[in-house]
Parts: sequence; structure tokens; C-alpha cells
Amino acid sequence: MTPQMDAGQPIREVPGAGYGAYEGNQSYAPPPQYNAGPQSSAYDDEYVDSLAQRLSQRMAQGPQGKIQAAPRGSDRVSAGMRLALAIVSIAVLVPLAAILMAGVGGAAGLISFGAACMAIFLINAVFSDHH
Repeated sequence: MTPQMDAGQPIREVPGAGYGAYEGNQSYAPPPQYNAGPQSSAYDDEYVDSLAQRLSQRMAQGPQGKIQAAPRGSDRVSAGMRLALAIVSIAVLVPLAAILMAGVGGAAGLISFGAACMAIFLINAVFSDHH
């Protein structure tokens, strides 16, 4: 059992039994001061001038070596991409048919499966026609 303290009793701290927090260096050190004399401002002006000259030269060169968007005529879809879309569409329809026919069943399942087939057909048609 822990001993009880009286209200008037002073609190005793055991040396080395703190919370283990880092107390760091308790002295205050002001930040270093930099002298901005006439010599350093001349260097700054020269640096800014040389930087502006280099930037103007690069701007005059144009967009060499930059990645450009492909021309609009070359974004045709390959036959392999159309085949991949068709295979994925069939792979989606097979489990969808099983779910709709077995889960919903009857005429409602058949109608919903027909609607899903029509949606996938339209997606394939739009993809192949516009690309």
C-alpha cells in the first residue's frame, strides 16, 4: 500500500527519477548575425544578372527536349486493346449471368441480364467507334 501525504507536507523529488525527458541546453544563444555590406550586395546583383541572362537564353531556345502530347491522329486504339476489352467483357458477363439467373431468377433475372448485356455491348461499341 502506498503511503498517504499530508496537505502541508512538501513534495520530495528523488534525483534522477524524472520522466526521462530531454532538457537540452538551457542557455539562450541569439541567432547569428550576417553583415550585408557593400561587397555582398554587389555579389547578389551579379548573381541575379547572370541568372536572368541564363533564363532569357533558355526561354529563347524553345521547348527542346520536353515531353509533348502526342498528335490527336495517333491515338487510335490497337486491335490488341479491342481484343482485351472484349475478353474482359465476356469474363464479366459469365459470373453476372450466374448471379442474375440464380439469385434473381425468372423473368426478372432474364431481363436484368439482358440489360447488363446491352450496357456492355454499348460500352464496347462506343470504345471501338471513337478510338
